[in-house]
Amino acid sequence: MKILNDNTPTSELTQVKVGDSISNGIGTFGEVEAIKFENGDGFWEFTFSLIGGGFIQVIKTRTTC
Repeated sequence: MKILNDNTPTSELTQVKVGDSISNGIGTFGEVEAIKFENGDGFWEFTFSLIGGGFIQVIKTRTTC
């Protein structure tokens, strides 16, 4: 099971696939049903929807110059 949170490297977040078992390390866990990615101003937002309900959301701040 992969643990995902704001400290997880972006490269690891992009490798998560539907069907993977994930956890946020503090109580939410399950199998990935869908993945949503949003590219905002200064951040990337990964939302992993879990089978049976629930989700894990990770927001990564991008360094901008």
